[in-house]
Amino acid sequence: MKKIFLLSTAFALALSFEACQTADKKSATTKDSVAGDTTMVNGNHVAGSESTESGVDEAGATFLRKAAVGGIMEVEAAKIAAQNAKSAEVKEFAAKMLADHEKANAELKALAVSKKVITPDALPADEQIHLDGMKKMTGAAFDKHYMDMMVTDHEKTVALFKKGTENRDQSIKEWAANTLKVIESHNEMAQKIAAGLK
Repeated sequence: MKKIFLLSTAFALALSFEACQTADKKSATTKDSVAGDTTMVNGNHVAGSESTESGVDEAGATFLRKAAVGGIMEVEAAKIAAQNAKSAEVKEFAAKMLADHEKANAELKALAVSKKVITPDALPADEQIHLDGMKKMTGAAFDKHYMDMMVTDHEKTVALFKKGTENRDQSIKEWAANTLKVIESHNEMAQKIAAGLK
């Protein structure tokens, strides 16, 4: 009887030990799987959570992400304009957008990596749908649509970058200030060209 009792006790202990090991493995796996994603805290996505490691506050991380999406949009729209625009002036503007925003996007990516902030590499679905619709437009109708979009986008981007210049992180502040000058010149150009098309 004692042998049976000892065997069953040993078996129960072995099972509970195995269960503990499995739980430890699971928690270790969970930790490992989220370690590479700096927006994860205890398995949940948290905006701005990188700030603890990098010193960038939530406003800085949000600014970098929004600027990244805006930059991708400018580049992709400029590529379409290079193909579909009718006006030589609009095509020239698109070429400038492509060159300036590809440079700014590369700078932003390097800055984000140095600050441990993950920025998007693709557009949100609604933005992509808008671009796909633009691909079907050509000629004067395209020119007007694209330039009106550029005026609206650059006004929003100027406001975004002005906020960026107030960030407490010196690197973000400097990059935002330098890039803001370029964006403001784009905004002026866009307004002039758009006014000429009406």
